[in-house]
Amino acid sequence: MGRAAGRLSGGTCLELLDRAVVAALAVVRAVCIVFASALFLVVVAAVVARYGFGKAVSWTEEVPRYFLIWISFLGAAACIARREHVGFDLVFEALPPALRRIVASAIALMMFGFGWIMFRYGIVFVQDFGPDLMETIPYTNYWYYTAMPVAGALFMLFALKLVIDAVRGGTAGSVGTSVD
Repeated sequence: MGRAAGRLSGGTCLELLDRAVVAALAVVRAVCIVFASALFLVVVAAVVARYGFGKAVSWTEEVPRYFLIWISFLGAAACIARREHVGFDLVFEALPPALRRIVASAIALMMFGFGWIMFRYGIVFVQDFGPDLMETIPYTNYWYYTAMPVAGALFMLFALKLVIDAVRGGTAGSVGTSVD
C-alpha cells in the first residue's frame, strides 16, 4: 500500500508540474503576443505621428524598447520549455541513450542555475532601480525591470521539467520537441 501511495503522489506531482509548465507556457505566449502587438501599434503610431502630422511623440521610442525587453526574456524562457535553443543535435543524438540522459540533465541543470541567477539578482535589480522614473513618462521602472526575475523563475520551472524528463528517459534533450 505504501508503494502505491508513493507512486500515486509522485505521479500526481509530475502531472501537476506538467500542467504548471503547459499553463505557464500558454500565459507566456499570450503575453508575448499582446506585447508584440502593442509594440507594433506604438511603432506604427510613432511613424504616423512623425511623418503624417510632423509631430514626434517622445515616449514612442522608450515604450517599445520595454516591450521588447519583456518579449525577449519571456521568449527565451519559452524556448527552454520547447527545447528550441541552439544545440548540437547531431552530436547529441549520436550519444548512447544513457550518456544522452546525463548530458541532457547536466544542460538542464545549468539552465536552472542560470535561471536562479536571473531570479535572484533580478530581484536585487528591481529593488535597486525599480523606483527610478522612466526617461519620457512619469512612471517607475518596476513594470519592466520585473521581466528579469519573472523570466528567471520561468527558466527554473521549465529547466526543472527538462531535468525530470531527462532522468525519466524522456525527450528532454531532443531539439525542437515540445511540451504541447
